[in-house]
Amino acid sequence: MKLTKNQWIVFGVICFIGIFANLDKSMIGFTADKLISTYGFTKTQMGNLSSVFYVSFILVTIPGGWLVDRFGYKQFVVISLALLTVFSFLFGSVTGLGAIVLLRFMVGFGQAGYTNGAPKIISEHYQSDQCAKVQSFVVATAGIGGILASTVGESMINSNWHYAYYFLSAGYLVALLAVIFLMKDNFKDKGAGNAVVKAPQQKAGFFDAWKNKNTLLLALAVLFSNLVGVAMLFWLPNVLRINFNVENQGTLSKIMVAFYIIMTIAMASSGSIITKFFKGKELKFIFVSSILTAVCLVVFITAPIYMLAIGALYVSVFTMMLAFSALLSVPYQLVPKQIIGAAFAVLNIGAFVGGIISPQLVSLFAQPTSYLYSFICLSVCMIISGACALFVKKPVEIVGGTENE
Repeated sequence: MKLTKNQWIVFGVICFIGIFANLDKSMIGFTADKLISTYGFTKTQMGNLSSVFYVSFILVTIPGGWLVDRFGYKQFVVISLALLTVFSFLFGSVTGLGAIVLLRFMVGFGQAGYTNGAPKIISEHYQSDQCAKVQSFVVATAGIGGILASTVGESMINSNWHYAYYFLSAGYLVALLAVIFLMKDNFKDKGAGNAVVKAPQQKAGFFDAWKNKNTLLLALAVLFSNLVGVAMLFWLPNVLRINFNVENQGTLSKIMVAFYIIMTIAMASSGSIITKFFKGKELKFIFVSSILTAVCLVVFITAPIYMLAIGALYVSVFTMMLAFSALLSVPYQLVPKQIIGAAFAVLNIGAFVGGIISPQLVSLFAQPTSYLYSFICLSVCMIISGACALFVKKPVEIVGGTENE
């Protein structure tokens, strides 16, 4: 990417925040296991850590996108990082169940602030043709966070789980200072070929994004796509045990780390792939990638040969992440800029609704000795996701007195 110095600084800051935010989200599973073994908490009690996080995330997201559009991202992101710094530190300092659950609820508020602020940061600092590439790298921090959580994070938690959250708090503090001192809200960059000038914009209404058909269709596509992604991450170790008799913990860890690495590569490269080879055909690209994912999921769960199954698994995660990243990049071209924050809030709600219902959907179709029907269901969800993208309409442009799409 050809970016100016200021744009590279912004890029570095939002990626740094993304890595720590996703490290936080990925570490909580390891933390829950440690709390169960250390303090005797039940799995049901630790399941509340996930539930309260999603509840607080959605509570902030509903008005969050609109607030970012109306008042700017900087105040919103600064407050969210301050909350994450304080409550992550406190989370690592307590041992009581009530305090642990309450503080995880508060961490959800902070996480939602960054998630809702990031799209606005990108749209403010980069041209439309740069947004897809930047967005793909920001989304790829989910994979980096997962890799770090599966290696460094797990090691720190097993050694002393309190220190793991002190480390997170320190990272959030560094990010907070970077946003305060390095990022400007009303940004103008005079670098050659990269000028980004804010034009006067009409104030966005609270429900404008919810009235936008493209936003709703993309949110529905994200819901079904993220449903499949969360299901894969949540159930994959058990699927490998039940369907493929993989019992060795070392083998399972290697498969999961490779899964995260491929996921990261797919997300990081998606922006370049789309802008270079599929510019103007993003929606068809999403559909084709979704269909390929659906096919590979069926091959994975039905393959008679173990290596064929693992190959299909890795191809499916690659194409799934390409489709998901593309879904998160097309709003910059299809949704009016004045509601971009609120539009991503709608997409985030769709993603988290998919994440919430995903484990229950898989368990509904799972059998004691096979996840065959569950993965067929996931394949259907990917097809629905791709089909939703096909119904999205590109904005009509007025050129020379005539309408062009």
